[in-house]
Amino acid sequence: MTPNDLRAKVLSVKRWSRADQRAPNKPLMMAYALANYIKGHGQMFSYEDEVDKDLHLLLKRFGPSRKIVHPEYPFWRLINDGFWRLDNAEECLPRKSNTDPPKSELIKYGVTGGFNDEAYQLLKSDTQFAMDLLQTILSESFPESIIPEITAQLGLEFTFRQVQKREPNFRREVLNAYNGKCAICGFDARLNDELFALEAAHIKWKQFNGPCSVNNGLALCSIHHKALDKGAITITSDMHVKVASSVNGGGIVESLIWDYADKKIHQPRQSNQYPLVQYFDWHDENVFRG
Repeated sequence: MTPNDLRAKVLSVKRWSRADQRAPNKPLMMAYALANYIKGHGQMFSYEDEVDKDLHLLLKRFGPSRKIVHPEYPFWRLINDGFWRLDNAEECLPRKSNTDPPKSELIKYGVTGGFNDEAYQLLKSDTQFAMDLLQTILSESFPESIIPEITAQLGLEFTFRQVQKREPNFRREVLNAYNGKCAICGFDARLNDELFALEAAHIKWKQFNGPCSVNNGLALCSIHHKALDKGAITITSDMHVKVASSVNGGGIVESLIWDYADKKIHQPRQSNQYPLVQYFDWHDENVFRG
């Protein structure tokens, strides 16, 4: 196996899908393993002692809002993608409805998992390749505003270079459509004639085929852009701000977030540039943490 072989296998990982729902389970499992390899971890990870707790936290923080998360699914299912290995798994009994064993079986038999021997040797011998692969996985699954939080949760302190191609007209067209003001709070600070801390946000993430078009964009200040990407806020079909009930903090949070709850956003002057409801529906289902 060459580095290019492994990269190709990682990028072609089969992900659970239903309609257009976001499922970052396998990407987060791979990112967890790669980050730990970079830090010097051995090849295999104990499901009971490591993955069950650590991946559960990653899924709760960075996956869609779900009542129950299942770290056992990606840990087990990556075996089908050609570069993952499971040890002590022979005795695990699958559920009646599918081929996945319950996590009680993984714990009972002390199942461990990790990249297989060939892949692990590549990653162990070339830390830069492991870092590049980690960056690729995260960039394919999350907007750039979220990636530093994920790497910090993984215990890494470095900033990835930007590898995604940017649509050069997207920012300009979105900011122009909103007259250079945050759609939520109206923030429009300039240094001389140059806007700062005002960004063009994708409503439906590029990583899930959200287009770089004005109808999928919002002009947002840095605070409200991050709040949108984190799922702290979303926008309803009638263009009002909706705040997740779990958002809390001091008076400044009240001023920056809660004071805008149920307020209507500013929209472009031209109706053909209005954001489309279908993109807010996707965000509500896959990102908002209400």
